[in-house]
Amino acid sequence: MISKENVYRQIEKSGNLPTLPEILLKLLEACDNDATPLSEIATIISKDPALSFRVLQLVNSSYYGLRSTFTSVEQAVVYLGANSIKSIAITTSIHQVFARKHFRAVKQFNIGTFWWHSLMCATLAKRIAKKTGFGSLDEAYLSGLLHDIGRLVLVSTFPKEHEWFLLESEDMQNELWAETQLIGITHCEAGSWLINNWKLNSLMADAIRYHHGPLEQIKDAFPLVKIIYISSLLRENNQNHERNCEAGDLLLGLDGADLTGIVEGATEEVLQIAEDLNINVKPPFTIEKGLQKTVLQAGGETKSAAGAIPDGMKTSADPDCDDTEGEAALTARIKSISLLSGFLENLVQAGDSEAIITVFEQAMSILFDIRKVLFFLPDKDGVLLKGRTSASNNLQHLSLGLTLSVQGSTSLIVKAFLDSSSIYLTAGIKQDNLADAQVLAAFRCTTVLFAPIIADKKPQGVILLGLPEAVKTLTENDRKLIRMITHQVGLCLFLEKMKARKAEEIEAERMAAVSMTARKFAHEINNPLGIITNCLTTMSLKLSKENEIQEELRIIGEEIHRISSMVNQMAMFSQAALARFELTDVNGVIEDIIHIVKTSLFTASGTEITFRPEAMLPQISTSRDALKQILLNLLKNASEAMDHGGRVVVRTAIFSKKSHGSDVPQGDGIEIVVEDTGPGLPEMIMKSLYKPFVTTKKNGHSGLGLSIVHKTVKDLGGSISCASIPSEGTSFSIYLPLEKKEFS
Repeated sequence: MISKENVYRQIEKSGNLPTLPEILLKLLEACDNDATPLSEIATIISKDPALSFRVLQLVNSSYYGLRSTFTSVEQAVVYLGANSIKSIAITTSIHQVFARKHFRAVKQFNIGTFWWHSLMCATLAKRIAKKTGFGSLDEAYLSGLLHDIGRLVLVSTFPKEHEWFLLESEDMQNELWAETQLIGITHCEAGSWLINNWKLNSLMADAIRYHHGPLEQIKDAFPLVKIIYISSLLRENNQNHERNCEAGDLLLGLDGADLTGIVEGATEEVLQIAEDLNINVKPPFTIEKGLQKTVLQAGGETKSAAGAIPDGMKTSADPDCDDTEGEAALTARIKSISLLSGFLENLVQAGDSEAIITVFEQAMSILFDIRKVLFFLPDKDGVLLKGRTSASNNLQHLSLGLTLSVQGSTSLIVKAFLDSSSIYLTAGIKQDNLADAQVLAAFRCTTVLFAPIIADKKPQGVILLGLPEAVKTLTENDRKLIRMITHQVGLCLFLEKMKARKAEEIEAERMAAVSMTARKFAHEINNPLGIITNCLTTMSLKLSKENEIQEELRIIGEEIHRISSMVNQMAMFSQAALARFELTDVNGVIEDIIHIVKTSLFTASGTEITFRPEAMLPQISTSRDALKQILLNLLKNASEAMDHGGRVVVRTAIFSKKSHGSDVPQGDGIEIVVEDTGPGLPEMIMKSLYKPFVTTKKNGHSGLGLSIVHKTVKDLGGSISCASIPSEGTSFSIYLPLEKKEFS
């Protein structure tokens, strides 16, 4: 028997040792680094004309169904994303490596079947890796793609030997024995040796080397070896359920149901990959439309679970096999399944409602050529349905002004929401409700479908879908698919709402805890302060008015009063909204406050304070005391931020929906702005600006001031916002309504 070292030398001398493209090595390294910008990945791809062509071919294929054509690799990379690009590059490059080889001269070996098996193993490996939580799906995919790569090395170097044992070997173990006897190494060893030559991951080389090893040996290996072992088993013989379950359970804790889920749909996915990347594969069977499930045996024969070829199925050996219609239907189904899988994955990763809506709009465009999508989602109280789209939607500007009352409305949109039913709105049929007629006119479609969003058995909204001009109604399969997608969207929106509600509850609990602490603290301090004040009063009464101690007692009394005021300020956390509302001259209140603090807070530091009142500012119904509390805190913060001088400006203005746009949530009111030229606020503080005990100040400052301001403004029915630029200053803008309203 020839030694293994001599075999490897013979392969090297034969010129059949393929070299992994340098472009792929650079691309893999770039894609594996999260810090690599997509523009750099695009630059690497652009250096390989064949790879650039494949990327542009895929992004412009019917798979994505885009109306516009991508001509730039960088645009395509941004659209597809790094993970998709990596899979395309790996598969295309490996295919290119062996494209120059001529394997047709070797009988019993079909390169199309080889690529089918390789892509199938890669797909199964990636699915197993995802199911088991393996760290790198791409590494599993590449290992599966290359698991039999040693076979190509041996076939090209030892064609006659390979021809003999492929013809004579009855099973894999016989084939491995024949490879060892006739050549000196197995295709597993050849593949592992090649991976090491390519200087890829050593664990990948082990996965390839042991993918036909004994089960007892594999159970002690690292996960990648186990993943490729099981994917190879499933690819070779999906019918041997007992053996597969034994291996799945022993190696990775996968039961029969897990394996069934992993295998299900893999055939369609492989066909899609091969089609999109223009790789010629030869599945060992042909599927006809209507066939629900087949089982692929190791010999390549397709049988039903009972063992017979299903009725109506034509095998590739059938001379009358001509199933263009069936193949077209299968291709369409494969694309839908693949696209739907990608949509669901993107939906899970969507971070907020804006991202959820964007993903849904993209799915409708790709799957159904539906370009006009408009959401109607309920407001916080469930009283109104409000229009909503993504920022890139052509209907986004229209959606801003769309609201419908849930109670008493005759709109079919509201009916679809309340009844959780799908409704078609069709041109040519008179609409009794004006809002429905306006929607139809705005969509400029013959038919608009109202699809309800449901989650937790409750309505979550309605999605309006403008069907393409040639489509009057959707097929039953399309309606089912849209129902399934909208259900997933509903679940995501529901979870997003629950997260927001939970965050509010946590904040409320935090504030309640602070309130209780502040109330107890204020109570405990005020008791001894009251006793001290009474004692001082008694002492003062016992002394004559001319006694010099009277002045000292007065100073002590003022300081105690100041401490009491500070304690009572903390107690504001436990107070309800300030109840004394009256028509208030806001400009007058501000003038009084500035007059009081100008000397004590600003003169010493050389800080200039200016008031610019709106001359026509109306009086509003609010609390004077609360307004003073707000201004004192903001002005005190501004003065402390500029202890080396600066400028503070307070100004007032009339706030109206007309001047700020119809999409603002506030009604008419007034605006108070306090801005300074101080150092600005750090980003970390801006994120938690109104939370208690968050402060940039030292020397014992509690960080309660802005929390009090925020709470007080909210109690007045208003809102507050802050803008800050480092080294330039900070501006607080307060909106107060003309009349006090109850807010939830």
